[in-house]
Formats: sequence, structure tokens, C-alpha cells
Amino acid sequence: APLPPAPPRPRRHAPWAAPLLRCADWAAMARDADATPNGVPNESSSDSSDSEEPNQAQRFLVKSWVARLRYRSRETNWGLELLCGVTVALALVPEAVAFALSAGLPPAMGLHSAWIIALFTAILGGRPAMICGATGSLCVLVPDLLRAKHVDGHPGVAEGYMFVAVMLMGVIEICLGFLRVGSLVTLIPSPVMIGFCNGLALVIGLAQFNNYKELSHASDAARRLGSFDAFTDGKPFISGAPAAWAGGITALAFLVCLYLPKVTTRVPSALAAIALGTAFEWGIVRAAAGSATATVGDVARLSGSFPRIAWFDDRYQMPPANLDTFQTVLPLSITMAAVGLLESLMTLNLIDELTDTHGNAMRECLGQGVANIACGILGGMGGCAMIG
Repeated sequence: APLPPAPPRPRRHAPWAAPLLRCADWAAMARDADATPNGVPNESSSDSSDSEEPNQAQRFLVKSWVARLRYRSRETNWGLELLCGVTVALALVPEAVAFALSAGLPPAMGLHSAWIIALFTAILGGRPAMICGATGSLCVLVPDLLRAKHVDGHPGVAEGYMFVAVMLMGVIEICLGFLRVGSLVTLIPSPVMIGFCNGLALVIGLAQFNNYKELSHASDAARRLGSFDAFTDGKPFISGAPAAWAGGITALAFLVCLYLPKVTTRVPSALAAIALGTAFEWGIVRAAAGSATATVGDVARLSGSFPRIAWFDDRYQMPPANLDTFQTVLPLSITMAAVGLLESLMTLNLIDELTDTHGNAMRECLGQGVANIACGILGGMGGCAMIG
């Protein structure tokens, strides 16, 4: 008897075709939702959508991205998203300024790096609820290159090499993303994750004591690179009324973050703490008591304009595109890519466990690679995921 015909083999799509296929699915779902009342597809529409496969033209239509936004916006709490965005933006300002000063760079460069990285990874990244920006793990790698390429009388030369290193870092991250290196994060043992989170919490907590130093030492970048420098550098802490008011504002913000979630979750506790602390400073400490504590503007004057392409910015001198430049920045680029992706993927894995959801490690690698390329082109210091 003749053998029965073999079942058809499932069609395998190339990795680059996955986003296009998802776009077609989103377009089909949006079309079904528009064809039914209240945006809820009935059984007949779902059956017809299953039997009718999107044609080739629909897979490449740009409007499928619009359909994705329309489909997902129906279940999005835009008020909560807005509050969370404002909270993150306010929290990123002092961190970006501190990291830029730690690397010996202008504060405005840290701010530009923060919003460029955050914007591109939010659009192209693979993990909701994970914020990316200029980070301390990368800023400690930059000063060596800046010192090695500093030329007296020629400002901007060392920064030009840093921009090239950041762009090459992005290219390396994209290559690692296509190689699916991000999947290796699942091999990291749980004790390593526990140690990573607890160690980072200690580093962040101890680093806050640097903010209680005298204002004359607030611009010293070297003290920010070590967690215990606040207790070993011999520089004086603030005292008297400013110290008492600073401790009061710290306690107020801490208590708000600790107890407000038990009362209501409609307003992010961090945003409420920032607002109440700022109001306390300007309404009571300065206006009523006639005293003052240090602000971000006292530590670093923030000024500048919208970033420009580094090659067209008169403040910087870009290095020539040759093999010598490539060999100079390659070691730093590899180190920054490894550190940035390792921190980002461990943070992604942690958020997966906290939220009981699953992020896309490959897409996160690609998104961070594109973000760092754009950051280097626009004169930034690069970045990765932030857990603080």
C-alpha cells in the first residue's frame, strides 16, 4: 500500500520578519474591533479573521503601527501613565547631572543623554516599566578615555572620541541582539540576582550621604565615584539649621514614599514626595524660616540648547574615520556594551519576576543599540537600563 503523504512542514519565518507579521496581526485585530460594537469582536468576526489571512500588502503597511496604538490604547490608563512619566522625568534630572559630573562632562550632556536613551528605548525596547538613561555604571568608564585624549588648547577632542565609542557601543549591542545573547540572562543563578539588587541598594543608599556635604564641595566629581567616600574623604558635612532642614525634608520624602501607597495608589508616591519636599523647601524653609538647603541648580548650573549632530557642533572636534580611531575606541566600546547589556538584562529579569510578565531580551538589546547610536550622533555619553 502506498504510504500516506507527509504532513506539510510549518513555515518558518526569518527573525527580521517577526515585527512585520505582528503588524499584520494588530491590523487584523483593529479591523475586527472597528467592525463590531464597543470594540469587542464577536464570534463571527473572530472566525472570519481566523479564516482570512492578511495578504502581503497588509503586512508592510505603515498604518499597521497606527492600528497597534489604537488597539492597545483601549486598555491603557493614560492618567497613570502621565503621572509615572512626570515622576521618572523629575527623578532623572539629579541623576543625569550627577553622572555627567562624575564623568567630568557638562551637566547638559547628561540631561540630553537621559532623554535620548529613554525615548528610543521606550519606543524600540522590549520591556515595559524599565527606564533607561545615563547610568553610573557607564560614567565610570568614560574618564580614562577623556584623560587619554585630552589635548591642552584644543577643547572637544576627547569628547569626540567618546561620541564615536558610544556609537560603536550601539553597533555592538545590535550585533549581540541579533545573536540572541540576551537569552543567556536566564542562566544567571538566583543568588546572583539577589546580590545584585541588594548590593545596588547599598551603593545607592550610601551614595546619598554625599549630598549632605558642604556646598563648596558639591561640584567635586571624584567623590561621587565611591559609595564610602562620604565617610573617608575628610570633607565636612553641613551643620546647623541647613542640616536640620535637610534631615527634615529627607524624613518627609521617606515617610511619603513609605506610607502613601497604603492610603492610595492613584498618585505615585515618588511624585508626591518630590512635590511635597519642594513645597516644604520653598514655602517653609526659605519663605518662613529664612534658611535654605542645596538644590540641583546650586550643585550644577543647567544651561544649553537642543542637541546638535556632533559633526556640526563647534564645541567638539570629531576624530577622523580611520583604523587608528577604531582601534582607540574599540576596547572602551566593548566594555561599555558588555556592562550596559549585563546591567540591563539583569534588570529586565528582575522586573519580569516582580511583575510576573515576560520581556523581550533580543528587542531590548536592539533598542538600546539604536538608542546609543543616536545618543553618540547627538553628542551624548550613552546609557542603559536604570534600576535605582
